[in-house]
Amino acid sequence: MRGRPAALPMAGYQAPARVLLDEGRCTVRVISEDGCTSKDFDFTVMPVARALQVALAEAFDRRTGPSGTCKSISSANGCYYGLRTFTEYLSTLPSPPSGPAELRPGHLEGYRAKYAGQRTLAQRVNGVKRTLRAVTGVSDAFTVALRGGGIVRDRSPKVPSYRPEEFRLIMAAARREARATAARIREHRQLLDQWRCGAVDSGREPDRWQLGQALDHVETAGDVPRRLCRNGYRYLPHDLAKRWSVGDLIAMVHLTWCDAMPFVVLLAGLTGQNGSTIIDAPAAVHRPDGGAGGTPNAIVELVKPRRGHRSHMPVVLADLPDWLSTGEDDEGPGQPVSARDELHTPLGVFLLVRELTEPVRRITGTDRLMAVRQRKGFRTGRPLSPGTLGTAIADWSHRAGLGSVSSPVAALPRGGEVSLPRLRMTVLEQRQQAIAHTDEVLVNEYLGRDRGNIGAYQQVVSRALEEQVSRAKASALMPVLTADEVELAREHPETVAARHGMDSAVLKQMLSGELDTVLGACTDHHGGPHSPPGQPCRASFMRCLECPCARATPRHLPVQILVLDGLEAHRAETPPARWAQRFALPHAQLAELISRHPPAAVTRAREQPTPADRRLVERFLARELDHS
Repeated sequence: MRGRPAALPMAGYQAPARVLLDEGRCTVRVISEDGCTSKDFDFTVMPVARALQVALAEAFDRRTGPSGTCKSISSANGCYYGLRTFTEYLSTLPSPPSGPAELRPGHLEGYRAKYAGQRTLAQRVNGVKRTLRAVTGVSDAFTVALRGGGIVRDRSPKVPSYRPEEFRLIMAAARREARATAARIREHRQLLDQWRCGAVDSGREPDRWQLGQALDHVETAGDVPRRLCRNGYRYLPHDLAKRWSVGDLIAMVHLTWCDAMPFVVLLAGLTGQNGSTIIDAPAAVHRPDGGAGGTPNAIVELVKPRRGHRSHMPVVLADLPDWLSTGEDDEGPGQPVSARDELHTPLGVFLLVRELTEPVRRITGTDRLMAVRQRKGFRTGRPLSPGTLGTAIADWSHRAGLGSVSSPVAALPRGGEVSLPRLRMTVLEQRQQAIAHTDEVLVNEYLGRDRGNIGAYQQVVSRALEEQVSRAKASALMPVLTADEVELAREHPETVAARHGMDSAVLKQMLSGELDTVLGACTDHHGGPHSPPGQPCRASFMRCLECPCARATPRHLPVQILVLDGLEAHRAETPPARWAQRFALPHAQLAELISRHPPAAVTRAREQPTPADRRLVERFLARELDHS
């Protein structure tokens, strides 16, 4: 299938300038990656010489431009603030540098010493160094100082995860609020549909007819009908103001910023994504299910700008199958959850939010999921201030009663305020899976610093390890031909073949290496237990460890040792519970299999792997050999 050429700019097109240096200006214009927002950053306010202002502005442009890592306005704000504090420090020196060539390693040390007492020292200094690396014309010594290792970040515990009962209570409160909001909006939109169809009689139902007329204006224009007064202000007409307030009328058909917070909490608790990523999510999705039945699912393109070239993340949102009832309902422990409840699945919440925000998207022309109405207009996408969302979530938690004295969540910091970082930490601990970051970040930045449920977590890991080791001991491992049996098979193949339940011709093929898989040899790849009879085996080669069709010889020992070492290496970079679930069983099986060989043979085998063996094991552990 042939595609179509990508859209290209017209001939002679030139990208608009981002660094503005004319007429005494020194300004960098940062445009968000989606092109929806922009902001000008003035470098003339920095108290350094003009040459250094220009050099810093150009470096700032490289870091915030299309190929940089600061692709959102909020991250550009942080980058700019770091440079400004650095120049303020330089201005206090007896001989401030007048250009990039005069920057010295001592300037970095002095800047570091100035903020040494702050907990955010590592983020501040390391961020400035990343930007200064893009400055041209600096000395070699300064370049070497910038390339040096960064300051080790504070590894003290982050905010702890929620206890299970706390997490359950928060999600239940969010579902109650979200259900009430959805019911209110759907009820009034139904009234609006009836009014537009002429089903509401103005004579018999004057109040409903008047409300329908007002809602028609609100739904279409995004604002209430207003009358102009002498003072120039526009007010709600008296006949409407006697019954409803402006906010009430708008909230009848539009999802407001305040009412959107329970939905943000639900999406954060169900997906584990950052709050800013959820707020900035698009409304468009791809439906691989095609409505053809089965479990509904959708793929949404989320963006996390600080991930650089990996900022775009296709995320699968799945519903629950109709036959599944799981978890606990809002009524309390032990109450089954209906799989048809849209607020218990990420896809259900996403589609409900998209339904409730459709009018605002039509009015504003945005493609954002969280297109909501707020007090002074509309809000589409992430707030410019990072703290805005956290404040709104905290305010919602107080309105929902989560900070009351009688609530089990009253022990949370700051009087029971719900925190999106704590929700994310809880989801990561529950799933033991990296979400929008690497496994290394999951282990070091999240699970390794979460002490909220460390005791319970250690018990889960220990229990999983014990279960997998017990299963390995109870399972039947592949038989091993000893070195003596291999020698005997050269003269008496029928005897050895009968001993191991195979044909002598198959034994000959196995000893010649024709039947090798990875960890052993397969005597019948059409008769294994992991595929229908007569069909080729499609199971992972790791399953050979317990397959009745598999056999091992001393020739397979070097590869088995490499795989065992590879599983051990995975333990250092994989969350403990996840490692226990995925690798503890084959690790125990391999250890048992290798122990059947004499220690001297194992020692010799460690020195015998060839480059081909190592490459095979690398591909095997990277799952390149799995059947696609």
